[in-house]
Amino acid sequence: MGNWKKKKGNIGRNKQRRFNRRTGKVENFNQRNRRAEPQLNKSNENHHQSRGFIPEVKKRTVRRCTCEGIDLTLKNQRLLELLRKEPRGFDAVSGAANVLVITQRFRRIHARHMKHFVAFLREHDIRYC
Repeated sequence: MGNWKKKKGNIGRNKQRRFNRRTGKVENFNQRNRRAEPQLNKSNENHHQSRGFIPEVKKRTVRRCTCEGIDLTLKNQRLLELLRKEPRGFDAVSGAANVLVITQRFRRIHARHMKHFVAFLREHDIRYC
């Protein structure tokens, strides 16, 4: 059985001075939380008073595909095989699930190849949406 009433150092609530582990000094308890406000520069546009520093974020750009010739055709065939594994959409006229659905996830993963892949689908009269 342990002694749960044992005092454990500077844990008591009404201590006026406490040991600060970061500085290694015994400091007044109320001084720890009173830090000077950082001086705000009017020229610094990335600093907002309530949110602090806001870093600049570059806009994401889509790098275009550099495939040519045989690589381009092989890439289109591989993307077509991947798209055929995805769930399909129904054709209103025939009632069959023969329309390939390009999901947002698929577009995001293969964004750099979408331009030539969509042209490939149109060229071969493959229905997609």
